[in-house]
Amino acid sequence: MIYRPDNKITMDNSKLKERLLKIWEPADFTAFFEKFSKKGPFVVKKGTVLFNDGQPLDNLYFIKEGFVKLYRLSEEGRESTIYLYGPGQILGIRALTSKDECAKHYAEAITDLKILTISRKEYIEVVSLNPEYLVDLLHIFINRLNYTERRLESFVLTDTVARVALFLSDCASRFGEIKNNAAVLPLELTHQRIAEFVGSFRETVTLAVQKLEKTGVVKIEKKKVTILNLDMLNKYAGL
Repeated sequence: MIYRPDNKITMDNSKLKERLLKIWEPADFTAFFEKFSKKGPFVVKKGTVLFNDGQPLDNLYFIKEGFVKLYRLSEEGRESTIYLYGPGQILGIRALTSKDECAKHYAEAITDLKILTISRKEYIEVVSLNPEYLVDLLHIFINRLNYTERRLESFVLTDTVARVALFLSDCASRFGEIKNNAAVLPLELTHQRIAEFVGSFRETVTLAVQKLEKTGVVKIEKKKVTILNLDMLNKYAGL
């Protein structure tokens, strides 16, 4: 903020301009939450539901460690997994973007978590004084839009092998340590868990995984997923 001689406060937009000139750079949510969260990181146990469909959202959640699945339930009680969140990502954005400020999905910890939170009110106060952080918020929507487009394409145009390949490729790009065209995923994955994310039956996913293993693209051993050839995996995914 800048104080003028007439005692009126004006906004210093130099940081916003600087951020816009580097708009392609990914957001550093770790630094943001460590700076502005009034509570230290706390642990959430595996299996905990962070929020339910229809529940008012008062906080944004930053994941320092662990993974969360976002899902919906049909009237018959069938679960449909929407998205996988992991380290460095934020949950609860609907608290900022929807009129009713309510969740439209369930969010469940599929591993133990370490998270930081900031209330909706606190976030708005911070951003009103530091508008450059709005650019970081924009990155969340861009990434989700890109993911949604890829997933829709996989459902419309491809088979289960391509869906599995796309899911594993996405996990590698967002969470894996990529080295020499290979990657190890930090999340344990069963065939059933993969089936939940790709919208297919476990038996069909098992056949798809076996094909990827036989061709030397991936290896899944004791729930640990190793991508042996990322380029080939991306070809199977249609990327």
